[in-house]
Amino acid sequence: MVKRTKQEIEHFSNLGHIWWGAKTVAGQKRYDSKARLFRKYCRPKKAWVVLEIGCGDGELTKRIADGKIKITATDVTPTVINRAKNSLKLPRVEFTVKNAEKLDYDDNSIDVVCGISILHHLNTEKALEEAYRVLKPDGRLFFTEPNLVNPLVFLGLNLYYLRKKMEFSPGETALLRWNLSSMLKRIGFRKVVVKNYDFLFPLTPPRWVNMVSRLSDILEVIPLVKEMSGSLLIYAVK
Repeated sequence: MVKRTKQEIEHFSNLGHIWWGAKTVAGQKRYDSKARLFRKYCRPKKAWVVLEIGCGDGELTKRIADGKIKITATDVTPTVINRAKNSLKLPRVEFTVKNAEKLDYDDNSIDVVCGISILHHLNTEKALEEAYRVLKPDGRLFFTEPNLVNPLVFLGLNLYYLRKKMEFSPGETALLRWNLSSMLKRIGFRKVVVKNYDFLFPLTPPRWVNMVSRLSDILEVIPLVKEMSGSLLIYAVK
């Protein structure tokens, strides 16, 4: 596990950015959507403490920072945290280096634990156990993660050329909806939601983004087809 963490730190330190699709028109729209879903599911209240793990360059952080909730945005890579600190000055937000698999927070101390595309870089069960430990009773968990059933995700992970082109880290994988659901329940979470979400590919041409986004809303509810979504939305309550 130490080796994997070191590989992740080295990969993202050398990369110079977090994700190849983050800055495209479609990529930015996807982050906007994730922030809306965060607010819809978590319903953060004034003075709540939100712990974001794997914050990267702060794409989600800057979208949910409203000056009312307190956000501790964390990442295991110091270079990434320094970049976020230098580029973003947000109200009631602290950027700091933390290991999501071994959090130095007291039990029952956090209102929301959240993150975007981070659990698949970690020992997922260990990270979720830590999230459960630090969450207050009735605290909320919110993540979106890549779906292993999605053909592009699957091929990207298993074909060397695509894996390199898509800038996957050495230990990176993807997750399965049914595995996540049973894992969350086993850890002790309740009101568990793990649903298929998002068919908007980050490299979608700008002129097609709105159309594909509307189509995505339809595909997300069609049986069998929805299983091939690009992402999984994860929500649970302690």
